[in-house]
Amino acid sequence: MGLHQDRDEANFDWPVVSISLGDDALFRVGGTERGGKTESIWLQSGDVAVMGGPARLNYHGIDRIKFGSSSLLKEGGRLNITLRVVR
Repeated sequence: MGLHQDRDEANFDWPVVSISLGDDALFRVGGTERGGKTESIWLQSGDVAVMGGPARLNYHGIDRIKFGSSSLLKEGGRLNITLRVVR
């Protein structure tokens, strides 16, 4: 998933919480403007990422998935569970 902002909510005061399950994924995050400097970190199965406060609207996405890095899912792959407040 390319770099994007989570902007569907009416109120950005609540964080977005992301739970990674299955294969490792390279998570990339930048600033609030497209095209700026980014940093990357490998997310493993069970990792939780929270984007709140000033980072709530940072551009972020998954660069690549390390297929076969987890045995959680029978046929491999990755699940991402995203939690957000929607009213």
